[in-house]
Amino acid sequence: MTVHTNSGLNLYMQSAIAASKTITGATNADPGVFTSTSHGYSNGNVILLEVQGMVEVNYRLFKANNVATNTFELADIDGTTSIDTTDFGVFSSGTAKLVTLGTSITGVQGFTASGGDIKTVDTTTVNDTVDTEIVVGATAQSYELQMQWDPSSTAQQAMRSAFDLRANKAFKIAWPDGAHVLFYGTVGYTMAPGGEKQGVTTSPAKIAMLGALTNYNA
Repeated sequence: MTVHTNSGLNLYMQSAIAASKTITGATNADPGVFTSTSHGYSNGNVILLEVQGMVEVNYRLFKANNVATNTFELADIDGTTSIDTTDFGVFSSGTAKLVTLGTSITGVQGFTASGGDIKTVDTTTVNDTVDTEIVVGATAQSYELQMQWDPSSTAQQAMRSAFDLRANKAFKIAWPDGAHVLFYGTVGYTMAPGGEKQGVTTSPAKIAMLGALTNYNA
């Protein structure tokens, strides 16, 4: 078991996103193969999927894997094998966009994940003597960040601009051993300063995820 600590982390925000490439097909297989003619991706590229039908990958960031001229797969948590989409929803349409995570966010004093609580529904019938339930999903997830207020910071300016324009952005939190998480969502940051007396001036930020978080162990 690897124990991670919140020391030496790097946080990044999307600095660029390429034009969308149409996905014409995605298989329910192990591994799942996505078809997009002349997509131009390379192994390890971070891509944003916006997909109908196969909801499990919609509004999520993945690293491209086993790339060929007209196809690609999605790297699983180990970064080398590809995701099994056998039991995912049936793809109907979608796009992929190459994401560049080039904006380094510094001065983050703390970050807190919230949401992701498992949702269940009662499936008990009149024939049962013990209640039953099934898992149907999870609540919306978000990250709250406590920023050291710095109006001269280009990253904080970019976050404020994203908030003003209601522009969705991709994010990455990376640990020193290579483990990282990727997520995509709406940005909340007014750049309003505050804090305790004689303390560091801080400003709260929030990223509300549009899709599920993606984990990589390296």
